[in-house]
Amino acid sequence: MEIFGPLLAGFAPVVGPHLWWLIPVVVAVLVLRFPMLGRGPNSSARDPWRGFKFGARTAVLERAGGRCEGSAFLFWGRCDAPAVEIDHVVPWSRGGPTVVGNGQALCKAHNRSKGASTPAWWYVLGLERRRRSYFPVGADVRVRAVMSGTDRMLRERSAATRA
Repeated sequence: MEIFGPLLAGFAPVVGPHLWWLIPVVVAVLVLRFPMLGRGPNSSARDPWRGFKFGARTAVLERAGGRCEGSAFLFWGRCDAPAVEIDHVVPWSRGGPTVVGNGQALCKAHNRSKGASTPAWWYVLGLERRRRSYFPVGADVRVRAVMSGTDRMLRERSAATRA
């Protein structure tokens, strides 16, 4: 404990003059990286289905019109490449379920660049804004990383018809 006293005393004169810009930068980073509340997984248990298959894959591709849902410039515009992969918006490895509301159609480049990162709130809002221009009329554009009762029923039905 006696080591930290002199260390902190030497730290304050170095950091003190920079607090006027350091604090806003730290707050900005926290705000930009913060995920959207209420849209993420409602359980810590992983979904047993990792990949989008059967009707979920088809539904995600049809909603996107077969085109990548990634952004063309930062979070504005839409990628022109064809969608060849279906990915979780909230990654499966972070508890995101494999449901249509958590799916996005991506080109290979956007899927590789996304990785297993949990999206920030601004990414989700940008995706939802872009979706308003190409989703079918009346379709829900919101990203929902929660498995509903309807999703469970559809999954059980498709698994039963495949068996």
